[in-house]
Amino acid sequence: MNATTEMRWIVLGTDGRHVSLGRTEPSEAAIATASDALTAQQLSG
Repeated sequence: MNATTEMRWIVLGTDGRHVSLGRTEPSEAAIATASDALTAQQLSG
């Protein structure tokens, strides 16, 4: 696989930290889980 064509879904925090949600479109549950984790770390805006 050519690295320039690989697509990943990530959540990017305001401080530059990031979490990969995988290569396929994330589910609503995965997005909600990531959002809750950011909120718990006071990184949501």
